[in-house]
Amino acid sequence: MEAAANARGVIFGAAPCEDWGFLADYLSPGMKVYCADGGLSGALAAGLTPDLVVGDWDSGGHPLEGVPCAAMPAEKDLTDLQAAMELALADGCTELVLCGCVGGRRLDHTVFNLLLLEWLKDRGGRGLIVDGESETRLLDGESCLLSGGPRYRYLSLAPLDRVLTGVTLEGVKYPLKNAVLTRGDTLSVSNEQTAPQARVTVGSGRALLIRSQRD
Repeated sequence: MEAAANARGVIFGAAPCEDWGFLADYLSPGMKVYCADGGLSGALAAGLTPDLVVGDWDSGGHPLEGVPCAAMPAEKDLTDLQAAMELALADGCTELVLCGCVGGRRLDHTVFNLLLLEWLKDRGGRGLIVDGESETRLLDGESCLLSGGPRYRYLSLAPLDRVLTGVTLEGVKYPLKNAVLTRGDTLSVSNEQTAPQARVTVGSGRALLIRSQRD
């Protein structure tokens, strides 16, 4: 059964996680569940039934009886995660929660998975990468309102473009107003939300907005 247009989906990558309890804050009824190869074990550990398993079976995944499967060749031009994202978009899932995608032994995969948020944005989707300690989203010349709560303390804005303009941070310990940020500078790392709601605005340019758990 295909997802409705603009539906939400969750995609499991193969990065390890000891406790999937944090996912409860991001799941909603009816979300389709996609597994990129070894992400199958994460979905099962989280108590979720996959709707589709994608992979070349080099990271612990395998076809699952009764679950649709998309087998990929070992030598290919994209990762299993990107393939799963493509299939999710084809199903009409334009809002994706990506988990099991950062950490582990492969720094290269972590970096490229973060950059897939740009790839997704360019195809009309929106993604959020989450794990037990952080969440990451892409801002592209836009504003984002963040709720407070005990889960996250720090927020950082990492420019992807060489220069960001019109950067305004409100409801935080170190506010900014119409600031210019340069990629490679650390001015916008480890800010702290101090109000029930914080607003992060990027006038022009792309950046990763990363929220991190309290110490």
